[in-house]
Amino acid sequence: MAHFAHYVRRTVVEVNYEDPSDPWFAENQPDNQGFDAPAYHVTRSLTGPAARVSKGDTIWLFSQLTTPWGNFPPALDAKIVVDTAMPTHAFDQKTPVIRYEANAGSKWFPLYNAAPCIQDLWTKDVKGNSQRLLSNEDQPIGQALQAMRELSNVDPLLKLERKIDTMPFDFISYRLIDGTRLAFDKAIQLVEEGGAVFWDRWSLPRRLAERREFLSDYSLDIYILKQIYQCKTLWAIHSTRYAEPGSYSACEMYLAQRLDKLQIILSKRTHFSE
Repeated sequence: MAHFAHYVRRTVVEVNYEDPSDPWFAENQPDNQGFDAPAYHVTRSLTGPAARVSKGDTIWLFSQLTTPWGNFPPALDAKIVVDTAMPTHAFDQKTPVIRYEANAGSKWFPLYNAAPCIQDLWTKDVKGNSQRLLSNEDQPIGQALQAMRELSNVDPLLKLERKIDTMPFDFISYRLIDGTRLAFDKAIQLVEEGGAVFWDRWSLPRRLAERREFLSDYSLDIYILKQIYQCKTLWAIHSTRYAEPGSYSACEMYLAQRLDKLQIILSKRTHFSE
C-alpha cells in the first residue's frame, strides 16, 4: 500500500467568548464525528498524487500550529487509513474536491515536534524518482506539502508513530476566556522540551477548536475525562476565571487532584488558594 503526505492549516483564533453572536460560532454537528479518530480528509487537488490515493493507502497529515503569540514546531496531526476516495463537492456545493473516508487504524496525534522526522522524509517526483521532501532545511512544511505528495520512504514516520504512541503526554487545563495566552506559554515550553501535549487548541477536532461548532456536552465530557485518565500530568493554568463553579477547568482540576496528577501554574496576575 502507498503512503502520502499532506499539510493542513491549524490556527489558534482569538475570539470574544462572551458574545454568543460572535461569527466564530457555527452550526450543530453530529456528536460522534472525529473525537477518537479523524472521520475523513478533503483536498481540492484533483490530479497527481491526490488522484492516486485508493482504499488501503495511508495519508499522513502534518501541520504547524500558528498563534497570535508565536508558532509551534511542525507536528504530525493525523493518520488517515483510507477506506474510500470519492470525488464530491465542498460545503459550498460548488468547489470540486476529493473526500477520503477514514478506516480503522486512523488516529489523531498529540502536539509533538516532528521536525527531525520531516528532515528524513523522501517523496516521489513525477517520474517516480526519490527526492527529499524539503528542498532545503529552512523550507516551511506547509510550502513543501501544499499539494499532496507520495512518500518513497515511510520508515521515519512509522518510527515517529511508535514513539508518540508509547510516550506519556501532558494535559493543559485552562480557561479559554482569559487563560489562552498562558496555556500557549506552557504548551510550547513542553513541546520544545521534547514532550507530547494534549492542548485543546490542537487536540480537539478542528470543527470544535477552530470553528466552535456545537455538540452535546456528554460527548465532549467523555473525551476530556478519558484524556485526563491517560495523561501523566495535568497542568492547571490559573487565570482569574480558572476553576469557576461549573466550568470544565473546575472538573479537570478536581479529577487531576483525585488521580494525583495535578501541577499548578499560577499567573503573575492571579492569586489562587486551594
